[in-house]
Amino acid sequence: MHHEACPSCKSHQIEDFFLIKNAPVYSIVTVKSKAEALAVPRKDIGLGICQQCGFIFNRLYDTDTDYFTLGYEDQQGFSETFMKYLTRISNELISKYDLKGKTILEIGCGKGDFINLLNKLAGGIGIGVDPAYEDGRQSNQHLTFYKEYYSEKHGALNPDFICCRHTFEHIFHTYDFLRLIRMSLGQKKPVVFFEIPQINRILDIQAFWDIYYEHCSYFSAGSLGRLFRNAGFDVLDIRLDYSDQYLLIEAVPSDTPAEKTFPIEETVADQKVRIENFKTKINQQLSEWEKRLKQMKESGEKVVVWGGGSKSVGFLTQFSDLSLIDYVVDINPNMEGNYIPGIGSRYVQPEFLKDYQPDTVIIMNGVYQDEITKTMSAMGVNPKVYSL
Repeated sequence: MHHEACPSCKSHQIEDFFLIKNAPVYSIVTVKSKAEALAVPRKDIGLGICQQCGFIFNRLYDTDTDYFTLGYEDQQGFSETFMKYLTRISNELISKYDLKGKTILEIGCGKGDFINLLNKLAGGIGIGVDPAYEDGRQSNQHLTFYKEYYSEKHGALNPDFICCRHTFEHIFHTYDFLRLIRMSLGQKKPVVFFEIPQINRILDIQAFWDIYYEHCSYFSAGSLGRLFRNAGFDVLDIRLDYSDQYLLIEAVPSDTPAEKTFPIEETVADQKVRIENFKTKINQQLSEWEKRLKQMKESGEKVVVWGGGSKSVGFLTQFSDLSLIDYVVDINPNMEGNYIPGIGSRYVQPEFLKDYQPDTVIIMNGVYQDEITKTMSAMGVNPKVYSL
C-alpha cells in the first residue's frame, strides 16, 4: 500500500524522506506470550512530507489493519510526573473555558483516565468514546462510555467541550476525521482541544524511537493549524508542553475560519530545511546507538529498557537483531507479564530489578529520569543510565 495523496490537504506533491524496514504493526496491543509477540506482523514505515501543507505521514500505512479493537494498554497515570502534568493542564482548561459543571466529551478516551480526572475537577457530566474502552476501569457514576468510534450522532450529546488526547496521530484520514467532528457539531460551538506528539522535536534531535507504525500521522504546529482551519475551525491557541514533546491546540467551529496564524507555526519551507537536517544526521544517531549496544553485549552487560509502550517498540525495532534486551520495565501493573509486540522482550515491574541488578538502564523518556532514578536508588539499584 502506497498513498499518493496527502490525508490533510489531498495534494499529490509528496516527498519521501525516511524509511524504517520491518516495524511491528502494533506497539500498545496487549500480547500475552513471547511466541505471540514474535508473530506480530511487520511492515515498512515510509515517511513523506506534503509539499503543499507540510504534513508528515507514513505513506506505507495499511489502513485495512484493525489497530483499535484488539485491546491495548496505554495508561500513564501511574507516574507522579505525568499526573502532575495532566492535572495542571486539566485545571488550566477548566479555568480558561469555564468548564465547571459542564458536559465534557473525550474522543479516544482509552481507559478513561483523562475524562475521569476532568470530571472530578470540573463536575458536570463526562462522556468517553472509544471502541477499546474496558468496562470496570472507571467507577465514576458521572461518566458514560460509548464503546464505538466517534460519529455524527455523538454531536447530539451536546458537549460543551471536546477533547482528544494522543489519538489523532493514530488516524490516517486526518482531514476526513476533523470534518466528521465539524459536521457532527452543526451550529454548536464547543471548544475542541487536541493533544498530540509534535514532529519537530523528533526531527531536531533525530528521535527515531518516536517513530513507529501505529503512529501514521506526524504533526507540527504549522501543519496542524493549517489542517484545523481548512476543516472549518478557528484556532484559539496552539502551543507546546511537556518538555516540548506535546503539541496542544484549542479551536472552535467556524463557517469562515480566520487566517490568523501563531508565531509557533512554521512555514512549509522551514519544515523542508528541518527535514534536510534530519536526513543528514539520522544515520549517525542510529550508528552511535548500535555501536553502544554492541559494546554492552560484548561486555556481557545486563541491559533493560525503562518505559514500555510505543517508544520502546520504536527503539528496539532498530536493534532487535542484537538480542540484547530481555526485559522492559513499566510501572503500569497492567503491563506486567505481557510482551513487546514484534520484539519479544517481557514487561516487568520495577521491583524485578532488585534481584536482577542491571548494569545499564535506558530510559525511554527523559521527562521521567528523576522519578525513575529515585525509584531505583530506593531499591538499591544503581546502574549506568541513558535517557532519551
